[in-house]
Amino acid sequence: MKSFANLAIAVALSAAGTIAVPATAIAQDAAAPAGVTLNTGTTVYDSAGAVIGTVSSNDGTNSVINMGDQQIALPNASFGAGEKGPAIGVTLEQLTAGIAQQKAAAQAAVTAALVPGASVKSLNGTAEVGTVKSADADGVILTTTEGDVRLPSNSFFIAAHGLSSSFTAEQFAAAIAQAKPEAGAETSAEVAQPAK
Repeated sequence: MKSFANLAIAVALSAAGTIAVPATAIAQDAAAPAGVTLNTGTTVYDSAGAVIGTVSSNDGTNSVINMGDQQIALPNASFGAGEKGPAIGVTLEQLTAGIAQQKAAAQAAVTAALVPGASVKSLNGTAEVGTVKSADADGVILTTTEGDVRLPSNSFFIAAHGLSSSFTAEQFAAAIAQAKPEAGAETSAEVAQPAK
């Protein structure tokens, strides 16, 4: 098997629920190295030859790998030609441990950001969807122009533009309209995660 540089397991959660695992200390070309094919459906392996998953998409720079219970995005440059097919330079256990560690760190950052008065942006950061009124184990109450709404705690993430929801502005407005109580009822509503 080709000798790989170490793959740094620096994982960041993306809004789409895919975990991005950027490679460092690896050739930074956008494309996969010569002899490595990352077509949809291709099985990819770890450094020991264990199956990581299959390629579900490839945009020419990154490949999304379906691991069964989650999807991860790996830079195409992080693959090499293994004995069985495309492979990365870490074991599945190392990759899984790195993903779990980064998920925990990302969740801790979200929890720290969910404080009363914090502004919450839409999925793409183009609009403010509300401000945090309160957050607890049952979810997060946002104050919006339509009243207070409760969202599940897993509806939030930290993006370049700050604390964000997993809703676009349009999805958020539609969800509020659908969840809004009838006239004369309590003013708060509960909003579910958007469909992916």
